[in-house]
Amino acid sequence: SRVQSSLARPRPARAAAAMGFLRESAPLSWEDSQAHLRFIREHGLEQFLAVFQRCQGISADPFKWGDEVEHGIFRLTGGADQADRSVKVALRSPEVLRELRAAEEKLRAAGGGRGEEACTWMPEFGRWMLESTPGEPFEGVGGLVGLEAQMALRRRRLAAALRPGEVAPTVTSMPLFGVADFCEPRMEPGGPAAASLFVPDEAS
Repeated sequence: SRVQSSLARPRPARAAAAMGFLRESAPLSWEDSQAHLRFIREHGLEQFLAVFQRCQGISADPFKWGDEVEHGIFRLTGGADQADRSVKVALRSPEVLRELRAAEEKLRAAGGGRGEEACTWMPEFGRWMLESTPGEPFEGVGGLVGLEAQMALRRRRLAAALRPGEVAPTVTSMPLFGVADFCEPRMEPGGPAAASLFVPDEAS
């Protein structure tokens, strides 16, 4: 049968571990995307079946895993003892990403930045956000031992790429997002993408 013949196939070579990430690109509008929907549906199914056929005989793979941390970049305004002390989102993540990636390339070129010393930096939703992951996956339960140190390493490298007065805490939301003059540089609310009364497109 078809099922039996597929199970009898030689075991495929093990593919290198990889993770999926966001890519920096310009999304299509809803209207422009309509012409591509059929292609996307059909090829999504074809890709699933191709991966299934290639991997269905694999077993006992090593357990590899990783983490991701989403960072927000904020700028503190006013002095610590001033009544108008506040915080704004800093729309600098593309610039910070370039600096962090260049630093990783420099480390690798010098023979470092590998294994537990490797970090990967990716864009996130807004221009005030970025994502960090380990440069290589952890393996097995024993990988937990190095997780905290790897997270701390990423935070140190990110902090080194910030300007004076900027911080990058890990928070689930920005309470002042959309409130008055909440981003730096200052941007006017609105735009065709978000169509928001409070948030400028430049913040996303």
